[in-house]
Amino acid sequence: MATTARTKASPRTKVSGDALIPPQDLCLRMFRVMALHRAVEDRMVSMYRQGELLGSLYTGHWHEAIAVGTAAALRQNDFLCPLHRDMGAHLWRGMDPRQIMASFLGKATAPTGGRDGTLHYGRLDLHIYNPPSHIPDNFPVATGGAFAAKYRGEDGVALAYCGDGSTSRGDFHEAVNLAAVLTLPCIFVIENNQFAYSTPLPLQSLTDFATKAVAYGIPGEKVDGTDVLAVYEATARAVSRARAGDGPSLIEAVTMRMHGHAEHDAASYVPAELLQEWQLRDPVDQFAARLKELGYADQQYIDVVKAEVRQEALDARAKVLSDPMPDASNVEDGVYAD
Repeated sequence: MATTARTKASPRTKVSGDALIPPQDLCLRMFRVMALHRAVEDRMVSMYRQGELLGSLYTGHWHEAIAVGTAAALRQNDFLCPLHRDMGAHLWRGMDPRQIMASFLGKATAPTGGRDGTLHYGRLDLHIYNPPSHIPDNFPVATGGAFAAKYRGEDGVALAYCGDGSTSRGDFHEAVNLAAVLTLPCIFVIENNQFAYSTPLPLQSLTDFATKAVAYGIPGEKVDGTDVLAVYEATARAVSRARAGDGPSLIEAVTMRMHGHAEHDAASYVPAELLQEWQLRDPVDQFAARLKELGYADQQYIDVVKAEVRQEALDARAKVLSDPMPDASNVEDGVYAD
């Protein structure tokens, strides 16, 4: 069955238990982007191991539901400040996998033209801020974006992501506190993936992160970060609140970092039994099963989508390897204002 086919007429919204399920078309798009996120990163892991990348590689295996579920709840022109594990958010907004790969290869076709590499890619035309290495420096930027929207009288929203370890930094507190005090339309997503590099969660915080929202006087919600519909629903609530002028929200999405901090990190400090436990909670496979349960797709559809995105990743690699490197003669372009 071609991926454009449907197992039944697309409903508007389903109710399952207490949850509102997004329409079929939206769910199928979320699944495709999650599967593409996984396929592109799997291909890039192979490229890294083959020595095709110029630097390191940071991946978001088991973060696909967080990246896609949050991005899907926003408008295209809302301000997005991703983490280095949120490739799915870039893909959702329309960034080409080839362009992402080009960033890790230092190619002229990268969003930065090859002037910055690895995880530093973003596109302002897609309303995506270029992620900085020092997390969560994107939190104050999102706060600024939310302030701009409120100042202009617009109903735009800003959303930023960070990891559990980033919550120990001062800029996390400063951004969340300022957004709360000024009632800014900002959403802060904490990707709790159990380890801040090699620091395990029990040595990072004595409480969960959603609880900490109380100290700022804003709502905090803890969700299963491997369940894209739970992430989407929590984000949609936060977005609705922000657009209504009720201020920021904090979402803790719980998942597992299934690779090392980066591909050069073997993550030998992670207990094997912990990885085995989370291996059973693959976000892509879980959502595939949910789509079949809802009657939104069948196994043939799932298999076709996975094959298509795998080929898309292979095609992106083949093209990007032949892309040109930057021209040194224009290295100063964009550095100085006219």
